[in-house]
Amino acid sequence: MVRTVVVDTGYWLALFDAKDAYYSQAKPKVRYIESLTVVFPWPILYETLGTRFVKNRLGMSNFERILKRRNVLFVNDTLYRNAAFEKTLQESQRGTRTISLCDMMLRLLLQDEKLRIDALLTFNHRDFYDVCRSAKVQIL
Repeated sequence: MVRTVVVDTGYWLALFDAKDAYYSQAKPKVRYIESLTVVFPWPILYETLGTRFVKNRLGMSNFERILKRRNVLFVNDTLYRNAAFEKTLQESQRGTRTISLCDMMLRLLLQDEKLRIDALLTFNHRDFYDVCRSAKVQIL
């Protein structure tokens, strides 16, 4: 049973921007945000609240309402920072995986059994399918 979900930055950007290519796919998935515990790692917030997004007043207002809901759980990323940083550098230099530091952090969070993350809401399945499969995390 899915109880907790981590939501990738791309979803948040799509949900609040009707011009985004994934907007029509994002809207129906809002039900997950409303019915599950949303686990928020700080790097997702940093990446989402970029210059372009914060200029979207309506989007910011709606996003703020979500962030203040009782079903939102903010996760301290301190334990994962150094490992994510090192892995991002190493894998990029080797050419094995070229993903952002934020996505690497997200991969480490998904692997942490103590967090008990059940699902990942993302449009970027390619960067997460392997870790989700091994951690038994459903991609929504």
